Amino acid sequence: MKPWRLAWNGLLALVAVNSLALSLRAEVPRALAAALQNLREQRSYSWEIINADPGPVAQSTETRRGRVTMVQQNLAPHVIASLASNGDMLLKRDWPDGGQLDTLVTADGQIVTGTPEGWLTNQEVLTAMADERVNTNTPSTRYQWLRRADRPDTRRPAEELAAAVRAAGEFEVSGDTYVARIRIGDNARESSGLSALAVTLTVTVRAGVVRDYQLTVQGSRSLARAGVEVPLSDDRFVIFTYLPVRKLDVPDEAWAKVRPTKSAPAR
Repeated sequence: MKPWRLAWNGLLALVAVNSLALSLRAEVPRALAAALQNLREQRSYSWEIINADPGPVAQSTETRRGRVTMVQQNLAPHVIASLASNGDMLLKRDWPDGGQLDTLVTADGQIVTGTPEGWLTNQEVLTAMADERVNTNTPSTRYQWLRRADRPDTRRPAEELAAAVRAAGEFEVSGDTYVARIRIGDNARESSGLSALAVTLTVTVRAGVVRDYQLTVQGSRSLARAGVEVPLSDDRFVIFTYLPVRKLDVPDEAWAKVRPTKSAPAR
């Protein structure tokens, strides 16, 4: 059986949509609301995204057809990102298998990603993927990194956290820590292919700013053919550093892609 993983991008989109559908929202504690507003107003900061242990983790379960072994593997990348004071953003991603990609997002929305074949725009990545599908019958190493370079998630943590807070139930407060269960509607959960899903949000606020937050997932997926429920779990931990970033560590080749008529920022 192929490894099955819970896709974080899909889950967080589910949380965002679910938050908009909720008419009854729990009141956000005043200190947390102020810290979220502070985060939204920050012009420059850095963050790191740490995901659960990549595994793989094997689980054996008895079914009516005998013992079945399932493998879970977290394939989400580790991310170190910076937002410069002029609005440009750099995402440095690395995967458990050793893959690494850097993505530059300019303040006006242009995106280029550093790949083994140089810095490519989103359109160049899509074109290369199409060529790879036509010219090869089996997935190649090139196609793997092209898929990872294709339209990366460029949302800032402030957007992700705001959506999670909107979808959260009542917060429990313990010192600097705020904990809440994120409410996921049955229709949304079922449409994601999950038979059970519980998401917990934990936010740490110190000195009036969000220091970190964590999304913890516990759920299960029903495998009809095997007649078994597969337990799933995942974690996403985001840490903030509030030091102004004046310049991003990006080569001239990347700036030439997004600003063909301008020179790279002064170093």
